[in-house]
Amino acid sequence: MRLDFEGNRAFSDAELSKTIVTTPSAWARRYLHLPFTVKHCLDRSELPNDRARLIIFYRRRGYPRATVDTAVNVLAPGAVEVKFKINEGPPLILKSFALVGMDSVPEKTRIVRDLPVREGRRFDRFVMDAAADTVRQRLHNNGYPRAEAENHFNVNDSALVAWDTLAVMPGPRTRIGAIKINVSPLPGKKQQIPTRIVSRIMGLDSGALFREYEVIDAQRALYQTEAYQHVSITPDSSADSLITLYANLAEAPMHAARVGAGYGTLDCFRLTGEFTDYNFLTGARRLDFNARVSKIGIGKPLDGAPGMCPAAKKDVFSNRLNYYMGATLRQPLFLGFRSFPTITLYTQRLSEYNAYRRTTAIGGIASEVWRGRTRTPVNLTYSMDLGRTEAQPALFCAVFNLCELGERLRIERTQQLAVLSLGITRDNSNSLLSPTRGSIVRLEGRHSSPAILSNRDLQFNKFVGDASRYISAGGGNVLAFRIRGGSVFGRNVQSATGFIPPQERLYAGGPTTVRGFSQNELGSLIYISRPKYVAFLSTDLLMRPDTVVLQPLDDSSYRRVVPVGGNSLLVANLELRLRSPMLPELLQFTIFTDAGEVWNRGTPEVSSVKLKVTPGIQLTAFSPVGPVRLAVGYNPYQRPKGPIYYEATELADAPLLCVSPLNNIPTHFFYDNPNTPTTPTRITQNTGICPATYLPAKQTSLRSKLTFSFAIGQAF
Repeated sequence: MRLDFEGNRAFSDAELSKTIVTTPSAWARRYLHLPFTVKHCLDRSELPNDRARLIIFYRRRGYPRATVDTAVNVLAPGAVEVKFKINEGPPLILKSFALVGMDSVPEKTRIVRDLPVREGRRFDRFVMDAAADTVRQRLHNNGYPRAEAENHFNVNDSALVAWDTLAVMPGPRTRIGAIKINVSPLPGKKQQIPTRIVSRIMGLDSGALFREYEVIDAQRALYQTEAYQHVSITPDSSADSLITLYANLAEAPMHAARVGAGYGTLDCFRLTGEFTDYNFLTGARRLDFNARVSKIGIGKPLDGAPGMCPAAKKDVFSNRLNYYMGATLRQPLFLGFRSFPTITLYTQRLSEYNAYRRTTAIGGIASEVWRGRTRTPVNLTYSMDLGRTEAQPALFCAVFNLCELGERLRIERTQQLAVLSLGITRDNSNSLLSPTRGSIVRLEGRHSSPAILSNRDLQFNKFVGDASRYISAGGGNVLAFRIRGGSVFGRNVQSATGFIPPQERLYAGGPTTVRGFSQNELGSLIYISRPKYVAFLSTDLLMRPDTVVLQPLDDSSYRRVVPVGGNSLLVANLELRLRSPMLPELLQFTIFTDAGEVWNRGTPEVSSVKLKVTPGIQLTAFSPVGPVRLAVGYNPYQRPKGPIYYEATELADAPLLCVSPLNNIPTHFFYDNPNTPTTPTRITQNTGICPATYLPAKQTSLRSKLTFSFAIGQAF
């Protein structure tokens, strides 16, 4: 029922519990008495062994006089507490540390730099072994493949002091001699990729200084072509100053095809298809053909099952299919460098929930991925496409003051967009789908201007970065946190209010950012009134041609919201991912707190910017396609004030009318028969700023403050 340690100061309970066999039952078993949860029974024969394990642990960590006693207390029939009473005693101090055998190594200073051993500190065998491993590895990477390093120490138990000598045997300084490549083709087939191409991909040269990490990189580069099912590069065992490398490769099938089907809350039903040639033109080049279709069931012309897509029904841009068709060619190396240039040609339609829809008639992407450091790839990309972006008229009017139909059409017409981007990723996490330790850092900069052949109406500079950290909390629990920030500028850094393409604006809210808000609804909002013309009051009851229209004072309802996004973003997330007491390999509970805000610099709203904090809980189920999450976020905030518009879709030109309270924008009504005005045939409104004076009715019920979201994949 309980495992307890007394007297331990140098090491935590979690560290000590990892060294012994005795383990308490699961939390739900101990406190909630739930059946089918993990139960651990007491094995009395292991208690002496656990006592010995703890004593050995302490002695190796520098406490030679440590003593351990055990006690078993009966808490209830069939339930016990195991207690380990520890007396650590005084530590053993490292009096001197010497490193010998490195006089012949030219890089001695660099190789022994920043070793974890310090004289005057506790004599820790784990630290000594780590120092030996570090020196050995550094020598292997600097021309000494047969280097060895061993610790020789003396201990005076009575004086509690120790002396350690790290003896290094570097061996001869070695260069690469012959490189012998053996390729095994598939049964019944000839070798597909020529040996000279294999040698170029490896990037190892005879006569070069042997470096172990370069051999590992060469092996990784061959695997990354996905043209081989086995790769090994091994040195010979001779002790000469030249070393022979043996590369043994087994070829894999050179063609692959894959089809898939799925469902997403916002994508509805979707289909994917891929075909890959791993040896295009016999140069280990990879050619991929990809096709994707989503919004099936709700998007025209395949809109026969809208009831199966309840979340997508709220998206005004889900009425047409999203698609992607493209071909990508990737080189295994470029100009002798271990980089991965790719060229892509594509056509696509892509939409963002209630924000925009981007249709690209034809586009191209050229990118280069450089992996000078294995875990820090740098991605340089240039893209150019001919396409158009559709956004809700209210967004153009309220954010960019483009209220006239002609102004919006000028921005929404098919234009040439070119973007130059640079992305850097540092991934030290231990898992792609659900990390439990490590960190991930991503930085990206994007630029568009006529200088790189983009349309002059589509200029921007964008910078986005995020950092995540994952810490094991013991027992399969994980503490995770992330911070994300971004900023978008117009033509230059000083341009905070210039036009920015909707697809490049910053959005937040939803299951991967701030879970207390619906998708993209963090920050300023624009409201669309209910489609009832009778809901408007006129200051001129006779409906003369020049009047002002307002939302009725007694009507605070609206039909939908339009996410505005912003040119500045800040999001922070903190999660405690808890292993489920029931089905722990399948389920995970998460307690989270998200904070963030999206705002527009250069506008009056900057003075009222405050981070929105939304706590919540989450249930995660691990599936073959990744973690599937159901999150509930608590949002105590009232929807912000904003402009409200009426879309007069009953008229031929569908004008967008500002109906915010206290607006004074003149509106003109035109009738077939002005003498008997009933329903106008045309409505126009003068140009003006629609004031952000509309405030939706305050929701006070608990249900209205809860935001439910469903997603696949961890939030970060």
